[in-house]
Amino acid sequence: FQNEQVIFDHGSVSGDFVAIRNELTHPEWRLGSHGLQTPPPPIGGTVTENAKPDGVETAIAPPSARSQAVAALHLAVLRRQFAAIREVYGEDPPHRAREALWVALEVIQAELRGERVALRDLVTRADGLLSAPTLSRVVVELEQGGMIISELASSEQGRLKLLRPTPRALNILAARADIAFAEFSAIVQEADGRK
Repeated sequence: FQNEQVIFDHGSVSGDFVAIRNELTHPEWRLGSHGLQTPPPPIGGTVTENAKPDGVETAIAPPSARSQAVAALHLAVLRRQFAAIREVYGEDPPHRAREALWVALEVIQAELRGERVALRDLVTRADGLLSAPTLSRVVVELEQGGMIISELASSEQGRLKLLRPTPRALNILAARADIAFAEFSAIVQEADGRK
């Protein structure tokens, strides 16, 4: 964070899992030249910065129940990602396994929402953190591994490589959905009890 840390003071946590999910996936989160650039606080929330312009740190309030829940959700998701990578690739995953998991999840999410997703959409969503050539290689690897398929389609901009999940990819997600959702819900409910 380079001498910069932003804290959200949200007050109490509602039991609504969607609110925290939206916080985790807010479209305005960006990695900028000074670290993570955060979205504006939700209505009624406040932002407290603990670094002055000269870089001197000031004391911060203890983390709220929501902050602790968000950290716990991030950790739970990362641990589940590691388990999914292990399930797909075994004990010796390729060095781009995390990127492959992200691509597979973007493709699955688009399918579940009835949306079309193409390689160029993934490049845009990666927002400079993953290059087009890297994502192209990941897509090829996922196709070879039987996780996604691609179809060439015509568009206003020319030919487009549309991506879709295979039944195997959908089954891996479905097999984990109930247990994962129960784990995430328990984290939110625990935070709600600590208001």
